[in-house]
Amino acid sequence: MAALLRYAVRRNAPGRAVGAAGDSAGGRCARPARAACRATGVCAPGDRRARRLRSAASGGSAGSAARAGIRLGAVILDGHAPALLARARALLRLPGGPSAELSAAEVRPAARAVLELHEGLVGDRALARPATYAGRHLGAYLLWWWPQTYVKVQATLTMVALPPAPRILDVGSGPGPAALAALDLLGGEATCFDSAEEALAEARALGVVRTTRVLPDEDFDLTLVANVLSEVPAPLALVRRLRGIVAVVEPALRETGRALLSLRDLLLREGWFALAPCFTQGPCPALVSAKDWCTAEARWDPPPFFRQLADATGLRADEVLSFVPLVLGRHAPDAPPDVWRVVGVAPPEKGKKRVWICGAEGRVPLVRLDRDRRPHNETFEGLRRGDRVRLQGTQRRGDGLRLHPDSRLDST
Repeated sequence: MAALLRYAVRRNAPGRAVGAAGDSAGGRCARPARAACRATGVCAPGDRRARRLRSAASGGSAGSAARAGIRLGAVILDGHAPALLARARALLRLPGGPSAELSAAEVRPAARAVLELHEGLVGDRALARPATYAGRHLGAYLLWWWPQTYVKVQATLTMVALPPAPRILDVGSGPGPAALAALDLLGGEATCFDSAEEALAEARALGVVRTTRVLPDEDFDLTLVANVLSEVPAPLALVRRLRGIVAVVEPALRETGRALLSLRDLLLREGWFALAPCFTQGPCPALVSAKDWCTAEARWDPPPFFRQLADATGLRADEVLSFVPLVLGRHAPDAPPDVWRVVGVAPPEKGKKRVWICGAEGRVPLVRLDRDRRPHNETFEGLRRGDRVRLQGTQRRGDGLRLHPDSRLDST
């Protein structure tokens, strides 16, 4: 069978090295998503009910949009939108229309297909299996999940320093959103590996030409695993087989988020290292409480057809995307001293402000009394989940690390 596999190489102009400075990911407690509109009750475009009831398909809550963690300013999907829409039209048998948006006759059937797949990916996740991504479901995936996965993978990759033009493997690639996200960001060469030939055919149609249904036995600089580990029976065994830096993205649901953090801890005990978003190589502090897990958020500017579907379905994903990222490697990362990541912002308190930070020592509160506010710690006022901060001169008190008048806080 291997001789029948179609191999080719898609080459991009080498990209720039991507560093973590200025990019961030944050942790939060989220509630599992609920569908806003059922397949039998698609909301009309512009319906106030749709806007009021939206809940993020990736697990985010509507109130979290104003406090995004990873902040992206230049994720451009316009170049992929026409091809995505054309392929989705073919799979969903839509009548056709403009190159970047759905026609009026296409919105309702496309929205029904998206809601049908969405319902199967939350709750008991009955459709969270590789065989799902074919035919009608594959068409819905191209319209709704492909753009989101592209953005989430790019957001994850900006959290670590990566070389330009890497050799990339996309594991469980489906129609290739992760591979194309990495290629567009870094350049290089990509191989898509998936068990579903129909999904691989769509990846080739979208620009990734090297595809395989057998896990390649060769070296790669970067391996992508996007929305896969929660759909395979032995995620730990799969990750152990992967090479190079391994970037994982999972849905921002409690069960998938906590499962990934547990996997992280197991791999670190076996000699792996967490490269992002963590600054600690110890057990994940979020696992201490059964109610906690860490997610990241990314703002984006979706293509027109995506906004149409957001209005029609009531699913909130056209402003901010929530997901669980993890980047792993087999070599210890540089450990900058006194650098922490903000993982939570507490409500205002009388006379003080508090945020939660996570670093080499684990997760601790960082507190500044209002009377100790100074120009050199003014950055504290604007901290949001996901920010990287460097601290100097803090004091340990009963309520955590305390910023006093001489302390310094710099955003990195």
